Amino acid sequence: MQTEISTLRINGERAGTVKEITEYLLDLENAYNSLYIFDHFLDTISPNSKSRRNLRFYIYEFGFPLSLNFKLDNSSDFILPENRLVISKINIQSPGFWEVIGSLNPLQQLREYLKDRHERRKDIEWREQNEKQKAVLENELIQRKILEAENKNIRERIEIFKELGFSDQEIREVIWANIGKPLMELGKHQDTGLIQDAE
Repeated sequence: MQTEISTLRINGERAGTVKEITEYLLDLENAYNSLYIFDHFLDTISPNSKSRRNLRFYIYEFGFPLSLNFKLDNSSDFILPENRLVISKINIQSPGFWEVIGSLNPLQQLREYLKDRHERRKDIEWREQNEKQKAVLENELIQRKILEAENKNIRERIEIFKELGFSDQEIREVIWANIGKPLMELGKHQDTGLIQDAE
């Protein structure tokens, strides 16, 4: 799989403790890896893939059960070294930024998610003061975004699952397990002000 390499700049509102920065970087890498592995898996099972005719073998051979809530291994061991997420620049101050280099598709999806979440967060903060209500609204907004599949890339991927016989509910659960949770973990760092948006 030939991938285009790109750069993503994540703007930060403030500096953080060593623990906060460590957790943030781990969550960023986890979200990137999850998106990369999920894209690679779906490229393998897409209608145009030569591997598709051996789909069931591929899925069971590599431990990807074609069932509800299957979770792909998002370890960087499955990502070629040239496609792994790498920090290229850091400006730690208030405000600052983190610049990373990696595969274009996952970086675009991270950018979309962080920018959209930043805008929704501004709306939520304006409308709601209660922390519990904010958390419930945020969870609903994330799930709605996944369900509506506003991202063109995800919409195309959903069609692949439909062709494989997944129900709408199964598709939502697979996408949530493999993409939604890692993105939500990364999103928590926007709530603390450690990151703001992405460009």
